[in-house]
Amino acid sequence: MSKLIGEPVKVYKKEDSLITTFIWRKRLYRVEEVIGWWREPSEWWNGKPMRLFVRVNAKNSSTGSYELYKLGEEWFLHRVLD
Repeated sequence: MSKLIGEPVKVYKKEDSLITTFIWRKRLYRVEEVIGWWREPSEWWNGKPMRLFVRVNAKNSSTGSYELYKLGEEWFLHRVLD
């Protein structure tokens, strides 16, 4: 099961572009593993940017799987996976 979220998050990365942490609802999540990433096509002919998705395992009080996406220069939490 998963929950769609669609809320903005603050993402912190290393110089090599690996996500290390993100803040969602004023809580810090430490990324333990990047599971995968992909790009989702957009309506580029209408000027819509492509979205870059990243699925991670991250830990706050417990470990969970999260899908984040980048749209332009902003990051969003797309989905929390159970």
